[in-house]
Amino acid sequence: LLSLVLLLDKSGKVAMCIMSAFIHECGHITALMINRVKIKSIRLRTFDILIDASKRESFWCDFTVTVFGPVFNLIFALIFFKVYYPFFVSNVVLAVFNLLPLETFDGGYALKLILNRFFSYKTVNTVLLVLSLLLLIPMLLLGILVLFYSKYNYSLLLIALYLLAIL
Repeated sequence: LLSLVLLLDKSGKVAMCIMSAFIHECGHITALMINRVKIKSIRLRTFDILIDASKRESFWCDFTVTVFGPVFNLIFALIFFKVYYPFFVSNVVLAVFNLLPLETFDGGYALKLILNRFFSYKTVNTVLLVLSLLLLIPMLLLGILVLFYSKYNYSLLLIALYLLAIL
């Protein structure tokens, strides 16, 4: 399916988004290597990439691995700001989106790491669930509005529905 989408996309936007996702994952892999964490496998899944690594031993190791993905996107965005603006936008959007404090995103996992230092497991999970719903419900409504006014752009709506489903 991915190959078909790449073949049909004449604008190159899909390839640019895939390249931004690759850069993002390279950030996580770089942090794992810096922290001397052994990578067991890397698997491409339907909506993400799973990096299976040995257990990370400290908060700082876990935190740096989590935030290095968005950090790499922001670094590449700065590099490509004047060179190729669409690639700049692609990297900024991916970084900002991944930093949202949703449980399945890097921002949510980073927040979970921080909150786990101060609160119980149950409290942290409740806070993340409430925060995720507070972000996803407006995202869902915005997705409906975008679809209504554009008549064809359903991407935000599908993303919000998918994220609500995996909560």
